[in-house]
Amino acid sequence: MAKILIHVQHLLGTGHARRMAAIAKGLAQSGHDTVLASGGLPLRLDLGRAKLVQLPAARAEDSRFKTLIDANGNAVDESWCNARAQVTLDLYAAFKPDLLIVELYPLGRALLRFELEPLIARAAKIPKLVSIRDVPQRPSDAKVESRIAALGDFAAVLAHGDESFLPATRSFPELARLGGKLIHTGYVAGDDQPASGQDEIVVSVGGGAAGAKLLDASLKLAARRAHAGERWRILTGEQPASIAAPNAFVAVERNRPDFPGLLKGSRLSISQAGYNTAIDLLRARTPTILVPFAEGNEREQTIRAEAFAAAGLATIADEALLTPESLDTAIANAKSPDPHAISCEGVAATASIVSRWL
Repeated sequence: MAKILIHVQHLLGTGHARRMAAIAKGLAQSGHDTVLASGGLPLRLDLGRAKLVQLPAARAEDSRFKTLIDANGNAVDESWCNARAQVTLDLYAAFKPDLLIVELYPLGRALLRFELEPLIARAAKIPKLVSIRDVPQRPSDAKVESRIAALGDFAAVLAHGDESFLPATRSFPELARLGGKLIHTGYVAGDDQPASGQDEIVVSVGGGAAGAKLLDASLKLAARRAHAGERWRILTGEQPASIAAPNAFVAVERNRPDFPGLLKGSRLSISQAGYNTAIDLLRARTPTILVPFAEGNEREQTIRAEAFAAAGLATIADEALLTPESLDTAIANAKSPDPHAISCEGVAATASIVSRWL
């Protein structure tokens, strides 16, 4: 049994933390003593036998990802950063891991440099892996070379997607220079669930932090359309729902642990195109409308949604032009997804790859 430390920071949504929690659970099931150090706001995470260490919590102020704020909404200062970096180093010293997995850095997470640079330096004598999603955000041209060079300290970069469907190099072409150090694992999925839905139209906004436009358009359209023969279920995110249902045929609630099963039994899914939702849709094989989040410089969800559409797996509705009327048109155009063989076995593949470096 080896000791594995995983560091993750979710800044806006919750997808990064949930992906790394699934990996931590899989590594623990493989017999490794696994600790997930999470720096975002506290979440309900399924970790199995893995252990969670909640670091002093922080998040991004907004979708520009320029400012890090603490759990009270205050911009962090040097003292806060130093204290959190020390908490992380103390965890490393107490746990004494045999392998370190860092989510995204140095390809991203520049806001966490104050913490991650000392951690990586402390772990100089053990193998280190970088974990990235299927669509890593490419930095500006001026930063590409330094970030690629910084990967020299790592044994491998694990891209948690299917290379034949959506390779990491589509959004970050320079990663091709890594050669065999860039390893696609397949998508990292949580435990599969049986169908539990009730032939509803299910609307979901992931963690909810960036789903205001989709929620607004969906609620207005559901108020017009929902009736005894067409029921809607609108999931508002991680926080308790405070939105009143527009009529008796619409349910409004926070996210549910049976969401994957809910999708399998649904008539139609309307959602953003976040990583975890995409995997649930790949398994559910239900008619799908994707409304990718695209504010600021965000391209991740748009690239993923375009890959889904190209494979016949979804219809896209443009968030910038989203209205109840445009959403109604998208519903009329939605169809059953085409068959696919996209790999969702990333947890098992990651466990196998990790064993190579121990």
